[in-house]
Amino acid sequence: MKTDIISTAILRSHFFRRYIANGMVALLTFASLPQPLPAASNTAATQIIYFYSPETNINNFSSLKVEFDTYLSSFGAYEFQPFSEQATFEKFLGETSEGIFLISTWHFQNLKTRYPLKPVLVGQLRNRSTQKRVLTTRHDTSSFEKLRGEKIASAGSPAYTRTILRQIYGKENPDLIDSFKIFTVPKDIDALMAVGFGMATAALTTENSLIKLARINPKQHGLLKKLGTTEENLLPIVAVMGKSGNESQELLALMQKMGEQAEGEKRLKMLGLDLLKQLDDRELGMLGL
Repeated sequence: MKTDIISTAILRSHFFRRYIANGMVALLTFASLPQPLPAASNTAATQIIYFYSPETNINNFSSLKVEFDTYLSSFGAYEFQPFSEQATFEKFLGETSEGIFLISTWHFQNLKTRYPLKPVLVGQLRNRSTQKRVLTTRHDTSSFEKLRGEKIASAGSPAYTRTILRQIYGKENPDLIDSFKIFTVPKDIDALMAVGFGMATAALTTENSLIKLARINPKQHGLLKKLGTTEENLLPIVAVMGKSGNESQELLALMQKMGEQAEGEKRLKMLGLDLLKQLDDRELGMLGL
């Protein structure tokens, strides 16, 4: 009876109607399609932004590409190519000699010794280019050890999620982190709601998502507590590979102006950003450069 009551409440909630309708269905639909590959029109006249992020679980790559292509093509021969799989993206990196790449800073740190990527821009959200990741649980979870074998909700890939958990708690308990069941959801806010509704024991999200939850659903926010926090990390960056000709410079300039225009900002918000700006010395230092 208790399970039935919880299930009914979940199905009636706005979040889980959206999650089931838009998240799971879209994920299942996309899973049946071929993985996105570089556009066939990658010629000297076409500049392409290649995107991959293990931090977000985008459930409609077709829509994302159409939105960005529609915006970018109004300024010239520009396209946007998202990737859904890390292996596919890295295979492409190994086969190309130039391009513009929008990637997470976590992924860049793993790539910089293998590929000649030069960071040039960084994302901003609410006037900040950095963010923290937070492990959040219900108030009745007293310690990290209590999470052994439990379900952790995250919008990031399982590999990324476990890496961030090791950043928070160090490498002393690898067996504990390996015991977690990663529950992948479309967005950070969904991960927090999953904890609130008992579908996961903890959630790994950005600190900004907790702030957003407090604003839109203070009751759910009141049920949660922080169990651990990372240090500040940069938001996604734009890196270039190979020669940076006039066409590439023009596209980079366009990317910097996106946050100043309503239509451009709308597309960036699909990636959790307000704008893109040039990296300063402090930010380059955070990348180890």
